[in-house]
This record gives sequence, C-alpha cells and structure tokens, in this order.
Amino acid sequence: MSNFYEELCSYSHLIFEDWNVSIERHSSQLKNIIELNWSQHKTILDVSCGIGTQTIGLSQKDYQLIISDISVNEIEQARKEAQQCRQTNISFSVCHMITAFAHHSSNSDTVISCDNLISHLHTDKDFFFGT
Repeated sequence: MSNFYEELCSYSHLIFEDWNVSIERHSSQLKNIIELNWSQHKTILDVSCGIGTQTIGLSQKDYQLIISDISVNEIEQARKEAQQCRQTNISFSVCHMITAFAHHSSNSDTVISCDNLISHLHTDKDFFFGT
C-alpha cells in the first residue's frame, strides 16, 4: 500500500481546491474539538499525517506535533511544507499507524488520524491497533 502513496504524494495537495485554505479549515476544526474535550492537551500525535494538511495548521496554532506516516515520500513532503511555513514544532518519522503510538513512546496528549485511515484497517486486531 505504501507504493500507492509514494506515487500519489506529489499530487496530494491537488485534492483540495485551495490547499492553504484547507490547512486552516481542518486545523481550526480540530483545534475546536481538542479544546472542547482536552483543553490542556498541547502535544499531538498524528499517526497518518500524509503531507501534513492537518498537522501544519495545528502547529501554527501552538501545538507540538509528532507526526508519522507509512510513506517516506509523504513524510518528506510534509517536512518540506512545514519548513516553507517556518514550523519547527513538528517531529517527523516513518512508521505504520498501528505501531506509531509505541514507536513514539506514547509521548503525546492526543492521538489523531484524519482522512482515509479506515481503509487500511483490515482485521479486528488492526482496529484496536494491534492490542
């Protein structure tokens, strides 16, 4: 499956009419949810970040981000986009979403996964992240 994302990576932003507007809209909605439910949470683990659509915006809203994706190219694209936005409060890594929480030593207050995560979970065990 990662080959699909490796090839799609350079076109991912084209899914949105205006990617920068989408970054702001997604991050504002996520910030509202986080503040409503977990107001003290400032460190977020995104286990399927893609090119960073949600995480770049959240980093601009003073959250510390730990992000990972199964795709090397998507992580590199997210890193490039974050650098262009001058966002330095993001840690990047490549790993599978099922192992991301353990991979990052559980150093987060909130775990998110947006967009098409469900299509990658094929068994009951996957839905409970390998537990």
